[in-house]
Amino acid sequence: MNIYDISKAAGVSIASVSRVINGADNVSEKTRKKVMDVIDEYGYTPNAYARGLGRGSMKTIGIMCSDSSDIYLANAIYYLETELRKNGYNCILCCTGYDYENKKASFELLKSRQVDAFILAGSKYVEKDSKDNQYIIDGAKEHPVMMLNGYIDADNVYSVVCDDKGGIKDAFIKLYESGARKTIYVYSSDSYSGSKKIEGIKEGARECGIPENSLRIVKGEKTFNGIAELLEKEYEKKPFDSVITSSDTSGIGALKFAVRRGLRVPEDIQIVSFNNSKLASAANPELTSVDARLEESCSRVCKLLMKLLNPPLDEEGNPKPVSISKKTKVKSKLVTRETTRF
Repeated sequence: MNIYDISKAAGVSIASVSRVINGADNVSEKTRKKVMDVIDEYGYTPNAYARGLGRGSMKTIGIMCSDSSDIYLANAIYYLETELRKNGYNCILCCTGYDYENKKASFELLKSRQVDAFILAGSKYVEKDSKDNQYIIDGAKEHPVMMLNGYIDADNVYSVVCDDKGGIKDAFIKLYESGARKTIYVYSSDSYSGSKKIEGIKEGARECGIPENSLRIVKGEKTFNGIAELLEKEYEKKPFDSVITSSDTSGIGALKFAVRRGLRVPEDIQIVSFNNSKLASAANPELTSVDARLEESCSRVCKLLMKLLNPPLDEEGNPKPVSISKKTKVKSKLVTRETTRF
């Protein structure tokens, strides 16, 4: 059964059936009852796509993430979908990978699905060459774009970011105050977030009176064994007494290195990781980790988006202008556990 069959069975116009399906107010109760009786009798379910077009909204948000197997992004997707569902919105998820062309293609795919807005989860969507962000800027001319832990300065693009820089800086200073003098920082990404963390390491070193040219900052593969092997090679070159990693995954790699090397944690070596995911508390010993407060960040993304998509109405029923901050910063916090002497 389709809308034409319902029109014929109910003895009303196709336009009247459409108004009933789309929840319009300008329908008499008598007509509404006729249409609904037919729908109930035949078990008709309106096509969601057609229904959304009729209302001017699909009540659907497009979410993009680079890697859903990453524990940080997997949690982000869960928090975002849960919060959006509470507000009556469905989601379409695209796991884009890291290839630039795939990211662009996924964005275009979501546009073709008539989503109401986009959420780009993670900082991998901020390209080093600003012109490569143009597809996002152009898309934002039609629908809002929310960025989780990334920032692009453009109209209708909004960001909620963790204070990655401040969190890493505080960790460095706390290590220094606990007696650490040979800290190595291990990271795995040159993303927007990754660059902020390196800025935090440098700023922390300055506050401790450590020359920037004496800092040890190394990049490695974001796997347990990859980080462990990298640290083994670095330790052979020159021993260190503390490690800061850009993720909890890398923090586990640092623990593996310590065990293989026979170093006591935290007596011989201290370790601080980042994100405060379940990996940090599941490790043995438990990892001291900078809490990125991901759930709070995702909640703020959704609340801001709801303000944009559901603005208050004036007395005549017209939407009022909504003003929200282009960038919202969520303060991180250091969670002390067993891998440090704080």
